[in-house]
Amino acid sequence: MAYCIRCGVKLEEGSKACPLCKTPVHLPEGMEEQKQQPLFAQNLPSRGVGGVNKTRKGVIELIVSLLVISELTVFLSLWLSGNGSQSFIPLFSIAMAALSLILAFSVKPAYTVQASIQCLLAAVYLFGLDAADLEISWSLIAGPAVGVGWLYFVHPFTRRAAQKPKAAAGACLAGSLAYLALINLVLEQSLTWFIPVTLPVIASLLVLVGLFGLWFSKRKNKRVPLADVVLATLVVLFGTITSLDFFLSWYQLGIFTLRWSRGLLGASLVILVFLISVSVSRRVRRYFTSHNRHT
Repeated sequence: MAYCIRCGVKLEEGSKACPLCKTPVHLPEGMEEQKQQPLFAQNLPSRGVGGVNKTRKGVIELIVSLLVISELTVFLSLWLSGNGSQSFIPLFSIAMAALSLILAFSVKPAYTVQASIQCLLAAVYLFGLDAADLEISWSLIAGPAVGVGWLYFVHPFTRRAAQKPKAAAGACLAGSLAYLALINLVLEQSLTWFIPVTLPVIASLLVLVGLFGLWFSKRKNKRVPLADVVLATLVVLFGTITSLDFFLSWYQLGIFTLRWSRGLLGASLVILVFLISVSVSRRVRRYFTSHNRHT
């Protein structure tokens, strides 16, 4: 810290003259100007290695300590009470819960990453519970269901799905079909109802969605009212359920008929007629409005 010898003003580091009175600044003989060096050669990072700060590291260490204590306590309690053979499920559950918490605190805090890890751990946990008796049965259905949930609730939010939404929708559809086929194979050991019932129903769903998508895309302003979307969704839903009743009756009775979905079919036809009449009325009104403007 230096001051001007004439007016006493504080001088900045490296100043050649006083900013107030312009008096030149001369260093005494044998003295050289040196820049102030920081205490540390480099700035200390705010986070630890891998993005885990000290707080998270402390929490992880606490979780590991509680895991060891819990595992030992549960194992000794069951073993001393004569139930050591039944210790796998509680010990495995505690370990999976601790692993879930550790990964939640150590992995990047992003929805897609965290949700993907938790879905994987949930599937592993279900398979582990089912394998407690050294036999895999119900987890063949419950485990893949977690994967289907990931396709619908996590995968659409990934960067790749955002770039290719059609591919993401196709992945959801393919995953659903594969899951239904797996259920049929697990329960019946063959594709008994998947081919004659599921595939035609999915085809009906795709046809209805495609027709409404084509209809809405042909509109000039490309703006579809929310009411039209809701009504179209109802028509697609009712039509798909009606097709399910239609193909299911053939699978069960050997004849194509409607047993319990006639009311849904009637409701879907009424909504469809209403949508068509509203669309026609809009076109007629738009035609006369534009005609009056030109005349």
